[in-house]
Amino acid sequence: MKTALAAWHYPQRTPEENVAFFADAGFEVVSLNGGQLEPVFADPERAAKLAAVVKEKGIMLTIHNMLPATHDEADVEAFHQRIDRFGAWQKQYGELAILSFDVPQPIRDNIASYVDYVLQAVPNSKIAVEDFGLTEAECAQIEYLKAEPRFGFLLDLGHMFLRFCGKNAKIPTLFAYSELEKVALGQTDRKAFLQAFATKEFPVFEMHLHNNDGAKDVHWFLRNGALDMAEVAAALKTYGFDGVLTIESAPGYRFECRGQAADDGILADKAYWETLVANA
Repeated sequence: MKTALAAWHYPQRTPEENVAFFADAGFEVVSLNGGQLEPVFADPERAAKLAAVVKEKGIMLTIHNMLPATHDEADVEAFHQRIDRFGAWQKQYGELAILSFDVPQPIRDNIASYVDYVLQAVPNSKIAVEDFGLTEAECAQIEYLKAEPRFGFLLDLGHMFLRFCGKNAKIPTLFAYSELEKVALGQTDRKAFLQAFATKEFPVFEMHLHNNDGAKDVHWFLRNGALDMAEVAAALKTYGFDGVLTIESAPGYRFECRGQAADDGILADKAYWETLVANA
């Protein structure tokens, strides 16, 4: 299991500066946001610099993006253009390990064509969809991809905890309780996570981890909130997870914390998490 950081909540530095900063802080993987990378990929010098920093620091790079907001032609075309830019950078530098995607509610009925496009356009990168395959219908959509070794899941453990708590069951979003995680509803310990992991029919390439109060998606630091991180660490060890564990605590997102306080907070989170994993 490699420890990563979702580095898009640290605007005091550019994306390429964040890669260097967090690599020097000991993270094995850095995750960047696709939207924030638009100006980087549009500038050949910055694009080359990003690749050089990733290679120099000897780390893995993941990029987190979003599938089209709707099936409308304009949204799909904008998505294709962004993926083409990612693909061009990957073909030139080959430094992208995982490209993952949020799946907006309006397109959850049919994502196959978008996944196929990414697999064609972005070579030699694993492709993961976040919090998808939560229902039998969603699983049926991607059944044909079981023969594709580059396709898998990104599980957000903070979101999974919300589904376990069942407090968002009436909201028709990805935070709604999953029919494939029924067995874990009302449980929040390692057994619940292991039961939920067991329902996933695709490899899990990456997991996002952050804390919350069991009712709202607040992306708190790991050491604050209702989710017992020691139980999560134990579950991941028992499961034998060997992918990328990305800390997605988000200072400045839904709680006030910026600049040096954000850096100090996330580095404290890293140390806290590594201690839990070592002791699990």
